[in-house]
Amino acid sequence: MHPKPSCAGPLVLAMLALNASAADPPPPVLKPAPSFDVSLPGAGGQNDSLIFIRADSITSQTDVETVAEGHAELRRSGIVVSGDKLVYQQPTQSVEATGNVRIVRKGGLTVDGPYGIYNLDTHQGYLDTPAYSYVTTTASQPSTVTPGGGTGVQFPPFARGNAQRVDFLGEDREHLSNMSYTSCPVGRDDWAITSASTDLNHTTQEGEAKNASVDFFGVPLLYAPAFTFPLDNQRKSGVLAPTIGATATTGQDIAVPYYINLAPNLDDTLTPRLMTTRGVQLGNEFRYLEPSYGGTLSTEYMQHDIVLGTDRWYAQWTHHQELLPGLNFSANVQQASDPNYLVDLSTMLGPPAFAYLPHDFNLSYSGLPGWDLNAHSVSYQALVGAAPQFRIEPQLTAHWAQEDWHGLGLDFASQYTSFQSPGMNVMPGNVAVNGITYNANYQSVASGARLNAYPTLTVPWRNSYSYATFKTGVEFTQYQMGEYNTAPSDHYTRSLPITSMDTGLLLDRDTNLFGHAITQTLEPRLYYVYIPYRDQNQLPVFDTALADLNRSTIFTENVYDGIDRINNANQLTAAVTSRVIDPASGSEVINGMLAQRFYFTPNAVLLPGQLPVQPQASDVLMSLAATINRRWRFDSYFNFDAHDLHTQQMMASTTYSPAPGKLFNLSYRIDTPIPGVPNVLTTATGVSTIVSGPIPINVLTSVKQWDVSSEWPLTHQWTFLGRVAFSSLDNQVVEGLGGLEYNEGCWALRVITTRFAITSVQSNSAFYVQLELGGLGLGQNPLQALRRNIPGYMKTNEINP
Repeated sequence: MHPKPSCAGPLVLAMLALNASAADPPPPVLKPAPSFDVSLPGAGGQNDSLIFIRADSITSQTDVETVAEGHAELRRSGIVVSGDKLVYQQPTQSVEATGNVRIVRKGGLTVDGPYGIYNLDTHQGYLDTPAYSYVTTTASQPSTVTPGGGTGVQFPPFARGNAQRVDFLGEDREHLSNMSYTSCPVGRDDWAITSASTDLNHTTQEGEAKNASVDFFGVPLLYAPAFTFPLDNQRKSGVLAPTIGATATTGQDIAVPYYINLAPNLDDTLTPRLMTTRGVQLGNEFRYLEPSYGGTLSTEYMQHDIVLGTDRWYAQWTHHQELLPGLNFSANVQQASDPNYLVDLSTMLGPPAFAYLPHDFNLSYSGLPGWDLNAHSVSYQALVGAAPQFRIEPQLTAHWAQEDWHGLGLDFASQYTSFQSPGMNVMPGNVAVNGITYNANYQSVASGARLNAYPTLTVPWRNSYSYATFKTGVEFTQYQMGEYNTAPSDHYTRSLPITSMDTGLLLDRDTNLFGHAITQTLEPRLYYVYIPYRDQNQLPVFDTALADLNRSTIFTENVYDGIDRINNANQLTAAVTSRVIDPASGSEVINGMLAQRFYFTPNAVLLPGQLPVQPQASDVLMSLAATINRRWRFDSYFNFDAHDLHTQQMMASTTYSPAPGKLFNLSYRIDTPIPGVPNVLTTATGVSTIVSGPIPINVLTSVKQWDVSSEWPLTHQWTFLGRVAFSSLDNQVVEGLGGLEYNEGCWALRVITTRFAITSVQSNSAFYVQLELGGLGLGQNPLQALRRNIPGYMKTNEINP
C-alpha cells in the first residue's frame, strides 16, 4: 500500500495565487524542470510517492479524487503529467488527462497528445495520436555504434516522431503503433523511419521495430520486416547500413553487413557482398577482448571469380596479449590467395598502401631492471609488382642500459637474426659482385645468420647553457652464411671502434616580434664522429641501404640504414637551430635549422654497385617550420647540393584554415636518387636496366610531385572536396579525388569520385554516394578516404549540426 499524500499544501498555494490582491507585489516565479526528482528531509523512503499538483483551479475530495483544470500539472518522482484538465484518482493512483496532454518520463521521453490515462504506481497507460521526442541522457555526445571496425551508425541526441498510439507498458517500456521517426526539426520531415509496431525498452536500452522502412522525401529506400536498434551507445545485433558503390574492377558493388553482439567482449560481423563483374563474396570479422588479450580475425572468400575463373580469399589475424607481467605477445598475419587480390577486390577507396602482406609475430619482455628483450619472426607475401623478401626466423634482441652509473652512461645492444632466402630463381636481375650474388636491388640472395653486439660508454656533461657528450664503443658483427651462398667463405667477422662527441650551446633571449613578446633561442651544435676503415666488401647485404640525409639522420654515426655496412668516418656535423616561442602559451611559433656535414676523410665503405663519391661536404640541410597564426601553417626542408647547385631533396607545404571546415593544403616534393647508388629502371614490359652514378634532376627523379587538397564551403550547405596529386616525372595524376558534400542539418549527402594509379600504365577508379540520415549512413563510407586525401578534413554536420 502506498500512503495517500495530502493535497492541502498544493491546494492552499493555488488558492493564494488566485486570490492575491492586485495591490500586492507579484510573487517570485520559479521555472519548473521538465522532470521531477525530489528529496525532502525526514521523508525516508516516501520520496517516490510524494505528489505535487498545480493548476488554475483545483477541487479535491480527500482520499478520493482531485480535479485540476487550467494549466494543470501533476508531478511525481520520474514522471510529469500535464494538460488542460487532470483527474487524479487517489485509490487507484491513476491520472486521466484531457486536452494538450504532455507526459514526460525519466530517460528523456516526452509524449504529447489529446487524451491519455496513466497509472502512477504501475506506470502503465496510453496516449492517443501522440507526437513524441526523445533526448538521450548524453545529449552533448551522440551515441555511436561501430561494429566490425567498419562504418559507424551514429544515433543523434534528439529524435522525434508521431504515432497512432503509445502504450506505456511499465516504468521503462513503451509500445508505439504506426510510428514515424526522424531527427529533423519540427515542421520538416525530409526523412523518416516508419514502423507498424515498435517496442522501446529503456532497461535494456533497445528498440525493436517491425515492418519498417526508411523514406527519403517520400521515396522508400530500405525495407526490413524486423530489426532492433540501440537507444544508447551499446552494441546491438542486427543489419547494418548497406554499402553501395562502383569501381572499375568490381562493377556495381553492394554489401549488406549483419552484426552479431555475442557478448560484451565478443562480436561478429557477417558481410555478404555482390560485385556484378566478379561474383559473390562472403566476409566475416570476429572481434574478442579480454583483460589480458584481444584481437580480430577477418576473412573474405569468393568461391568463383567470374573474371579469373578461380576461387579467391583473404585472411587477417591481429592479436595482442600480456602473458605474464612484463611479457607481451603480438601477431599480425595477413594472407591473400594471389598477389592481385587487394588491387582487384579490396574495399579501399584508394591505392593499396603496401606491397607486402606480413606474417609478423613478436614476443617482448621488460620485467628485468634495465633490460628489454625481444623475439621477432616475420615473413612476407609479395603483392603485384613487389619482389619476394627474406624471411626473418627468428630475430632475437637484447638491450641493457644504465643512464647514471657513477656519472657515466652504460649501454649494451645485441641482436641475432636468421635470414632465410626465398631463393635465387625467384629474385630477378641477379648480378655477382666480389663473388656474392645479388638481386636487381643489390640485396644478397643467400641465406645467413648475423650476430651483432654494440657496447658503449657515455660521459655526459651539462650546465644551464651548454652540454657535451663523449661516447665510445665497439661494434662487433659476425656472419654465418647458408643456402645459396656463392661467396668465397661462409664465415665473416667485423670489429669496429666508434667514437663521437656531441656538444652545443643553449642560448635564449626575450624580445619582440611585430609588437608581440617572444622568446628566441639560438642553439649551435657540433657533432664529431670517428670510425676507422674496415674492408667490408666480402660481407653480405641483408637489410641495409644508404639512408637519406634529413633532420634525423644528420646526427647519426652511420650513413647506412642497417648494420651490414658501417662507413669509415672522420667527419663533423655543424648545425644551428633557432626557435621562436610564445612565452604566454609555451608553444613553438617558428623553428629553423641549418646544418651540413664535413668529411675530413672520404667514405670508402660502399654497397655493392655503389660508385665512390668524394665530397668534402654533404648537402646543405635547411628546414623551416612556422605557425604564422591560427590560419596559416608552413613546413619545409631542403637538401641543397652546393657543389652542383641543385636540390637533391625538398618538401614544402602550407596549410590555410581560417575556420573549421575551411581548408586548403598545398605541397611540393622532390626526391632524387642518392648520388652513387645504382638505380634499377623497370619498363612496362618488365625489362630492367641498371643505371649507376649521380643523375641530374632534370634527367630522372624518383619523385617530383605537386599535391593540392581542399575542403571549402561554396554556400551554407554545399562544400567542395578535392585533391590532386600530380607527378611531373610521369606527367600523370597519381591520385585524384573530387566531390561535393551537402548538409541539410538532419541529413547530409556526399558524392565522391576517386582515381588512382596502380602502375605507370594502370589505374583504377571508384564512384560512391553516401546519404547520411541523422546518424544512419547509407552507402560507401567515404570518411577514411577523405581524411587520408584531405588532411584536416571535418564532416560538415560536425561543424554545422
